[in-house]
Amino acid sequence: MRKSFVVGLLMLTACGGSQKGQLSGDGAGEIGESSGDGDLRIPKVDTTLCDASGKQVAQFDLNRDNKPDVWKLFKTTEQKGTTIQVLTCKQADLDHDGRKDYVAQYDDSGALLIEEQDFDFDGKFDARYHYDRKTGNRYLVERETGFDNKPDIWEKYDKEGRLQSVRRDRNADGKPDYWEQYTAGVLDAILYDDDYDGKVDRQDDARPKASPQAEPSSAPVGAPAPSAGG
Repeated sequence: MRKSFVVGLLMLTACGGSQKGQLSGDGAGEIGESSGDGDLRIPKVDTTLCDASGKQVAQFDLNRDNKPDVWKLFKTTEQKGTTIQVLTCKQADLDHDGRKDYVAQYDDSGALLIEEQDFDFDGKFDARYHYDRKTGNRYLVERETGFDNKPDIWEKYDKEGRLQSVRRDRNADGKPDYWEQYTAGVLDAILYDDDYDGKVDRQDDARPKASPQAEPSSAPVGAPAPSAGG
C-alpha cells in the first residue's frame, strides 16, 4: 500500500525518533474550504498538546532494544485545589524503525480528541480520527489514498457512532464527487458527479424499492451536489 496522508503530525524531536508526515495547513482547516462541504467542520490540530515544552515526558522501550518506542506527555494542572498530571499526547513507533506511526491527542480532562495512524509504515500518515470528547465516539474520519498529500475520503458518523455518510474526491480537485448516504449505518444511496461540475449526474439506490424504507432522501439528476449529510 503506497498511501500518504497530509495529516498534521505533531512530531516531537525532543521526544526522540525522526519525524514523519507534517501538517500542510490546508488539511487542518475545514472541509468546506477544501472540498465544498461546508457542513463538515474539521477542528484544527492543537500542536501544543504534543509540544514537550513545560511537560513531563515519559518514555517506554517495549521491545527492549534500548530505544524508546512510546512517548507520553503530561501537563501539570490543578483541579479542585489538587495538582495533577494530565496526559495530553501519546506517540508510538509501532514497527520500531525510529519513526512515529501513531499519535493521540487528549484535552485537559484526559478525553481523547484525535488519533493519527500510518498503517503501512511508509513514513506518512494515512488517517486521522476525530472523537467527541463527551461520548468518546468518533464522528469524523479523514483518509488519504492518493499521492497528492491531501485527504480524499471523509467519513461522517452520527452521535451513536454509526456511519452517516462517505464522500470521495475521485479526481483530486479537493471537492467530493461521490457520496454514499446512510441511515442508521445502512447504505441508502450513492450519488455521482461524473463530470465534476458540482451537480449530481446519477444515483444508485441501495435499498429495494419495494421496501417502505427504500426511498432515501435523494437529489434529482442535475441538482447541486449534496452537502455532507446527503
